[in-house]
Amino acid sequence: MATDASCKSDGNNMAGPPTPATRTNDNRPRVNHTYHDFSRYLEEVGTPPKRKKADNNFPAKLHRILATPEFSQIITWMPHGRSWKILSKKMFMSTVVPKYFGQTAFQSFTRQLNGWGFKRLHQTGTDYGGYYHECFLRGLPRLARLMTRQSNKGKSVPDAEGEPDFYEISRLFPLPLPHCPFSTCSPGANISLVPCDTVAVAMSSPPPVPNNRS
Repeated sequence: MATDASCKSDGNNMAGPPTPATRTNDNRPRVNHTYHDFSRYLEEVGTPPKRKKADNNFPAKLHRILATPEFSQIITWMPHGRSWKILSKKMFMSTVVPKYFGQTAFQSFTRQLNGWGFKRLHQTGTDYGGYYHECFLRGLPRLARLMTRQSNKGKSVPDAEGEPDFYEISRLFPLPLPHCPFSTCSPGANISLVPCDTVAVAMSSPPPVPNNRS
């Protein structure tokens, strides 16, 4: 069983080394979407040690914003709870950002996102334009204590085809029920508990769904 972990944007934790990011024809790196599931970390390992200002840093504030009902028409979690999206950039910048971050430019906010290892989703569909981090999950704000600021590695080219399928991942590893951080299954799910280091497998390409049809 894993006893410690540190979420990093390159995916280098708990499940071994990440898959190297592919590069474009002109040798520019693509975004590495290697994904590890940390949804059972608090159950199997425990609450991460509290770093200085960890409960009032950028990820912690973002968690509080997403948990505030009055902002639900401005910024929201996606149904699976593994990514989130800004619904109204104008309202977000005029109503939310000044109150929590004291910024006036959206570019400053996105620099913070990049600095904390969030990745943007570009694949066509419901999640398009959203952001995710493997240690930033709905209902698990304490997990964000594992997040650390990342050094600037330069701009990478989006890789929509390599993005995780969060709907399939969440079918296999559903997030805790609302208001119950140690509940492991959604209603009707049949998921057994396994050690955290076993659950945390790289899922940039989720396993296929068994075909039970005759």
